Amino acid sequence: MKKTLFFVLICCFLGSFTTIAQNDVGTLYFKDGRKLHGLAKLINGDQVKFRNAKGEKAQRYHFEDLAQVVINDREEPSTYIYLEIRKGFFNVVRELEIGPVSLYVLEQRGYSAPMYVGGANSQMNMMHSNFYDINNLYVSKGNSGEITHLGSNQLFSKNFKNAASEYFSDCPVLVTKIQNKEFKKKHVKDIVNFYNLKCNEQQAVILKKKQ
Repeated sequence: MKKTLFFVLICCFLGSFTTIAQNDVGTLYFKDGRKLHGLAKLINGDQVKFRNAKGEKAQRYHFEDLAQVVINDREEPSTYIYLEIRKGFFNVVRELEIGPVSLYVLEQRGYSAPMYVGGANSQMNMMHSNFYDINNLYVSKGNSGEITHLGSNQLFSKNFKNAASEYFSDCPVLVTKIQNKEFKKKHVKDIVNFYNLKCNEQQAVILKKKQ
């Protein structure tokens, strides 16, 4: 019975992992102007595994050589770029909104490594790995391209209301909405869109991207 249960748990684990590591139709845009269209998935945090068609040999490409990768992994295609989120540190992020203020999300998903803890009679007991799903939000404003971290979906992240109010301090009407909790962390795309459309003096074409 125990062996059967263990086998079922392993199958569920592999099935869940396969779901988050599937291949989708995608296009790779290289910095030298080349373009490849086929099946793609993100791997190792900074690479793309690509094949021209199902069953063909896969090739790996590093984001250092790519301008962007577009993958049909949601209702609308997602655009991924290699962004310097802090000096000297780059990560692959997904574009959520592009405009005078641009919004990006760094998505980190996977399973934590199993842990072993001491038990009765000096026996070591294994604690099962847990699935984690962390989304960190970043914004950039104007021509400087400086990246600011607005917070994450984790419990112990920075105070979003204060961070967002400070970042958008040049738009008092938006700050008021944030302070009054009319706009909360879950409305971050609406906040950025509001700023781009109503707080920016220049006319801008906003490219919306679904989260």
